[in-house]
Amino acid sequence: MNKNLLTPKTPIIIGVSGGADSLCLLGTLHEAGYPLIIAHFDHQLRLDSAEDAQFVREIAEQYKLPFVTESGDVAAYAKKHKESIEEAARNLRYKFLFEQARKHKAQAVAVGHTADDQVETVLMHFLRGAGLSGLKGIEERIILPHFDLNIPLIRPILHLWRAETVAYCEAHNLDYHEDPSNASDEFFRNRLRHNLIPELSKYNPRFSETLLRTSHALQGDYALISELTRSTWQKITLAEGEGYISFQFEPFSKLSPALIRNLIKRGMEKLLRGQSDISFFSLDRAARFIVSSDSAQRIDLVSGLTLLKERDALHLTFDVSKLPLGDYPQMDEGEIPIKSKPDRSLRSVRFGDGWVLRATRSSTAPKLKKGNPFQVTFDAEALGQNLTLRTRRAGERIRPLGMSGKSMKVKDFMINVKLPKRARENYPILYAGDDVAWIPGYQPSYLFRVVAESKSFISFEVVELTE
Repeated sequence: MNKNLLTPKTPIIIGVSGGADSLCLLGTLHEAGYPLIIAHFDHQLRLDSAEDAQFVREIAEQYKLPFVTESGDVAAYAKKHKESIEEAARNLRYKFLFEQARKHKAQAVAVGHTADDQVETVLMHFLRGAGLSGLKGIEERIILPHFDLNIPLIRPILHLWRAETVAYCEAHNLDYHEDPSNASDEFFRNRLRHNLIPELSKYNPRFSETLLRTSHALQGDYALISELTRSTWQKITLAEGEGYISFQFEPFSKLSPALIRNLIKRGMEKLLRGQSDISFFSLDRAARFIVSSDSAQRIDLVSGLTLLKERDALHLTFDVSKLPLGDYPQMDEGEIPIKSKPDRSLRSVRFGDGWVLRATRSSTAPKLKKGNPFQVTFDAEALGQNLTLRTRRAGERIRPLGMSGKSMKVKDFMINVKLPKRARENYPILYAGDDVAWIPGYQPSYLFRVVAESKSFISFEVVELTE
C-alpha cells in the first residue's frame, strides 16, 4: 500500500474477523501509527458466530482501540435478493463498514485480503469466463460506487501470503481464530483453495507466484484500457438516469469490440451498483448485438438489464417503458383542433409535456432551417382549414413525399423510419380533414406538397419549450 495515499491523522475503519489475515492487518497498521476503529460484522451463518464478535471486542480492548459491530442474517438476505451466500455476505459486510466510515469521517476502509486471495480471485474469474478486468484481480485501492463514491477500500497486506500473516501473528503472540466455514468445500472459493490450486501446483510448483505476477502485469494493461474507456464514455454518453444509461448509437457501434465490451461493463457495473462479477460471455454477446445489422432491436442481458437499439440511441436499462423519450414528442390529449385567429393566422398549439406546434401563414415560401426535420411547409389552399393534431388510429394511411403519391399504413411508415415502438402510440400527427398531412420529424404528405403554382403557404414547426 502506498502510504503517501493515507494520512496519519484521520481514522481508518478496519474490518477484523479474528482470523490471522485481519489480525496481521490490524497489527501492521497499528504499528505504523494510524488511528484505527475496529469493525466486526457477524454474518449469523453459525450458531456460535456471536463468539467471534466477542473475541474481536477483546482484541480491541487489548489494543485500546474503538470497536463497532453489527450483525445481519446473510442467509435470509441471499434468499431474498437471489444472491449466493458469498455475495450476500460481502454486500452486507461492506455496507456496514462504509456506513461506519461515513459516521466516523474515516479516510478509508481497510480489509485483510492477501496474495492468496488475489490468486484465488483471478483463478475464479478465469473459470467463470472473465475479461481483462477480472483477470487483473483485486486492487490495493479502489472506489466501490455502490457503497461510497468517495471513501476508498484499501488492502494494505495484499502483497503478503497467508503463511506470512500466520507467521506475523505467531511472532507477535496474537491468538487468531479461524472461521470453520473456511474449511468447508460448500463454497466455490474454498474448493479452489483446497482442491484445484494444490492440483495445479503439481504441474507448476510456483503456480500461485506465476498467477500473481500475471495479475500484476494485467493491471498495467487494464489501467491503460480504463483510461481509454473513461474518455470514450464522456464523448458518447447521452444521458444517465435512475435505472438507465443512453449512448449515441452510431459512434458506439463503430468502436472496436474490445472497447464496446469495456463500455458495456462500465455501464452494467454502474446500474448494478457494484456487482463486478460480469462474465465475458455476457459482454461479448452485447458487443455482437450492437454491431450486428440484423433486425433485432433488443436483447436481455443479466440481472434484469436490457440493451435496446433505436435510431440514434443505444439504451442500457432495467425498464424500457421508463426510458425518457427525449426528442420524440408525445401527446397527453387524444385530439386538439388547430383554430384560426381573427386575422386567419393559426394559433400555436401546446401539447404533451412542454411541446408546441407553431404555425405561420405567408404569401411566399419561407426558408426553413436546413436539416431540421421538425419544420415543414405546405400549400395552404391544398391543406385547407380543417386541421387537427392527434395520435394515430388503426388502419390509417399516409402518402409520403417521395413515393409518387403511393400510400402506406402509418404503422408501417413509423417502422420504416425507425420511430421507436415505445414512442408511436402517443406520437403527434397533423391531419388535414381525415388525411395525414405530417408526422413531425419525417417527410410530409405528397397530397399537400408545395408546387410551382402554389400561391399561399403554411409552415409548421414542432419545438420543445425550455424554461
